[in-house]
Amino acid sequence: MGVSILAASCYHETDLDNYRDDKDSNLLTVNSLVTPDSTIQLMATRTYFFSDEHNERTYVRNLDVDVTIDSETVGRMTYDAQRNLYVSDVKVAPGDRISIYTNYHGSDIEAHDTVPSPVGIENLTVTRQGPVSIYTNNDFVFTYNLTFTDPAGEENYYFLQWDEADLAHDLNMGERNFTHEYVFQKLANQIHSTLPGWEPYSPYGLPFSDKGIEGKKHTLEVKEIVQMPKGSPLWRFTRMKRRFKLYTLSKSYYNYLVSILINQTNNQGLESGMIDLGLADPTKVYSNINGGVGILGCYTTATAEIDPFEIVGPFPQTTN
Repeated sequence: MGVSILAASCYHETDLDNYRDDKDSNLLTVNSLVTPDSTIQLMATRTYFFSDEHNERTYVRNLDVDVTIDSETVGRMTYDAQRNLYVSDVKVAPGDRISIYTNYHGSDIEAHDTVPSPVGIENLTVTRQGPVSIYTNNDFVFTYNLTFTDPAGEENYYFLQWDEADLAHDLNMGERNFTHEYVFQKLANQIHSTLPGWEPYSPYGLPFSDKGIEGKKHTLEVKEIVQMPKGSPLWRFTRMKRRFKLYTLSKSYYNYLVSILINQTNNQGLESGMIDLGLADPTKVYSNINGGVGILGCYTTATAEIDPFEIVGPFPQTTN
């Protein structure tokens, strides 16, 4: 296969087939994101050369996958052909160290991770500003304050996300704004070494660590900008319930999500990286799969809901 590259009026043809490596083509991609709320599941796919035609995943269905918890073997996973997943009836608990073992084309593959203890949401409040002029003359800014206590004496990692509690009944989500919160500025500082100028923005949610808040009670301040131009059908909504999720992540899972941010600047990788929205196909990102590629990550979840309308009242009537 040849690829032509045209730059600065220079023409050069490269034969990408010269870069093929049989060892790399036989790598196994393993994805398993583990939480106490579900049994252990694992997806195994075959890698592919980046210039090959690739329209869908190539599942590997004939593996013997063994699982241990705290060095004790708990059984072999079975393959669910309808979901293309290896599944186990085993559930984990916070503090459990999980190991997964298999063999692919004569190569031993293993991965290890530990389930973090959940960190609870202690308080959730909201205020509203507006109407103000941001995108229209009738924009409203909702400021949420979410309080939690970071466990002392250890490194901890998190992911914050929030959305409508009910798509059919709640006011549509506005634009999430993470910009001014301290922990996301610390995240930006971490990413700037690779992506100078990166700002903490995501249409879904963002990871963060406890650097700077270690062992302290901390209140996250994030905002939601809702555009309410005259005639918008959003004015008819009488409910705006939001469901906040504070995920506590293993270090491996945090490193994986940060590497997605660095490698996929449109942030879409974060959404596919959360297990409750589907397992992800790792690209050139962090991996903790020895002998293969992919991620074995663990997380726990704390949830809280709030309806700003119940606290600050409905949108004020406007004639603008």
